[in-house]
Amino acid sequence: SGLPGVLAGLNPIALGASLIAFATGFGLGYIFYIGRWVDPVKFVNSNIFFYAIHKFFLNRWYLNALIYWFFVIAPLWISRGVFRYFERTVIDVGMNLGMTRATAWTAKVVQGTQTGVAQSYLFVFGAGILFVVLILLM
Repeated sequence: SGLPGVLAGLNPIALGASLIAFATGFGLGYIFYIGRWVDPVKFVNSNIFFYAIHKFFLNRWYLNALIYWFFVIAPLWISRGVFRYFERTVIDVGMNLGMTRATAWTAKVVQGTQTGVAQSYLFVFGAGILFVVLILLM
């Protein structure tokens, strides 16, 4: 490139464009806000082109609305749906009905083992001891 020394690694086109943008912004800022030679409101309203540019940048390319929708509205909507599904399915059905039915089924199974005959209790106890011994011998 044609730039000397320290500036040799810079892109001259990018450097020129940046300096032009800086000078333009600085010049307009000085004219409008420091020197107050031109009223910015009158300048913007004087031409439909400047008004359109002003409105476009004032609304920040309408990105705020999109960002708000994608990162606030949509996640809230999704979280409400997930919460409703979780509340109705897991809590209401799973915990309330599921635990009640599981407890009732367990009670029936335990009641079935209660025969009232001591000999059958002794047989089940002996079978349990034999099972544990066989497991330990493996």
